[in-house]
Amino acid sequence: MSVQDPLRFGLEDDEDQLQQDVPLDVDEPDHTSPSTTQGAEGGSFQEPSTSAAAGVTEGNVREGPSAHFISPSSYSGNSRQGASSSGIQAVRGHSLTDTNREDLGLFGTASEEVLGVKSKPLYTITVSDPVKRSEEGMIPGLSSSHYDYLISSSSTEQRTRVEVRRRFKDVVALATLLSTKYRGYFLFPRPDKNTLEGQLGATDLVKSRVADITRYLNHLASHSIVGRGEELAVFLTAPGNLLNSLEWQGLSPLRNGGLLEGVARLPSQLLGTQPTLPSTTEATLNARDTNDLLRRFREMGERMRQEFGNSAPHLSEKEADLRNKKANIEAYLAKLSLASRKAEYLVKEFEGQGAVIGDLGMSLIKLANYEEAEGTRAGPYTDFGADARGIATESRRIGTAAVRCRRLARLAVSHLTEALAPLHDELALAPAAIAALKEREAALLTEHLIQEDKEKKQQAAAALEEAGATRFGGNPSKARKFAQLENEIASAEAAIVAAHAEYEKVKSRNEEELVAWQAAKSADYARMSTSVALINTRCSERVAEILQAALDEAPQTLG
Repeated sequence: MSVQDPLRFGLEDDEDQLQQDVPLDVDEPDHTSPSTTQGAEGGSFQEPSTSAAAGVTEGNVREGPSAHFISPSSYSGNSRQGASSSGIQAVRGHSLTDTNREDLGLFGTASEEVLGVKSKPLYTITVSDPVKRSEEGMIPGLSSSHYDYLISSSSTEQRTRVEVRRRFKDVVALATLLSTKYRGYFLFPRPDKNTLEGQLGATDLVKSRVADITRYLNHLASHSIVGRGEELAVFLTAPGNLLNSLEWQGLSPLRNGGLLEGVARLPSQLLGTQPTLPSTTEATLNARDTNDLLRRFREMGERMRQEFGNSAPHLSEKEADLRNKKANIEAYLAKLSLASRKAEYLVKEFEGQGAVIGDLGMSLIKLANYEEAEGTRAGPYTDFGADARGIATESRRIGTAAVRCRRLARLAVSHLTEALAPLHDELALAPAAIAALKEREAALLTEHLIQEDKEKKQQAAAALEEAGATRFGGNPSKARKFAQLENEIASAEAAIVAAHAEYEKVKSRNEEELVAWQAAKSADYARMSTSVALINTRCSERVAEILQAALDEAPQTLG
């Protein structure tokens, strides 16, 4: 019989450590264990590296026109398929091929059987085929490089599939645009950018970024408002360079100059030669999205005074309730970090138990090989040879059952990490929810500061009026100053109306998102708890069945 490597079982022994008579039905290498993604505060979960989620299969990362392929061993396909794609056929009639196929569907619909199928978003998005591009740098003679990615999307309304190429810079532009246009919504945060590793073109960074972009875009697509917005649709369908697209440029808001213009404007504002009040358009924006440095400093100082001083503003009942909810989310985030570490420990314990029983199975198979060889040397008709063959038969059967339990545990781990995915999403979304609630507070602060400026100008105008600035034939300079204050008061009133409307809009969005988030969180946690319980129960029951079946055969063999 042909000699096969025990790695075909899915065990992690050295290739030369053991040669075993366990022929495989499918000559396919075993897949690696699930990949690890970073959680909050240094924690990490293990996620199955599925080709649909990661979008990178072995050998699809290439550099430019040279088509140099990189085949990383850590990206070798779906861990579910790896745990059950190759059957194991032991000697002496103990075949595990059919039973392995039974294990394949053991966990597939754990939560759906109880809670039903989760609703699908408008778009289904995959990211794949990262290609390294070179371009001329800003300094003559120097060039820079970046990766762009193939983004494929299909809509439930249109069956056609659209493919475009986007670089990470485009993803950043999308996130910036959405944060401005959808102020107050709980937007899933975009992946972080590591500039140094991006310039080095690290292979691990490319793989991680493909998975992160896929996760980010699919979360945007699942949002009830953003998923149906024009911004995401243009990002997914606009051909060519996104930033040069007329459709995209039409969606981007006009900015009033850059930071340098704001620096040049600041001295004139301090001297009073330029207006300090924001326009009606600027009043609807966060101060960080404008070039008004004086407004940024004022709002920052007022925020610090309210947080660390004893000058808390008078708040309405709804506003106070929303701020209490923000504090609750901050406490909830700390609990999520603890839960993530416990979930990581749970996955590692589950995987460790499977590894131990797998090592036990391999040790028994090694013992069976040794006893079989010794029995052959002693002869078939000696007492020692008969005993050795009996030990070999029993060891091989129990060892093969243990190896199957190991493969079953690996399959369970891949489904378990998938079931714990809501913890990943909550860890990412909770800070985004806090940021969205702070947007409402910033809008209210803008309205209050404009109101204060208006009251100061009204007091100054009243003082000038008492001084005779409005009398016929009075002081011309006071009359001009009074007319200027009247114009500024009118502008302030218009800005207050715009700022209040923006505050009400953001507050309404916050309230809607809190209700929707609570409902989605309850459903996701119910699905997660049900899935984890069913996976653990079914795995334990199947392991007990496998070991019991192996033990039930022992008297027949010995007899």
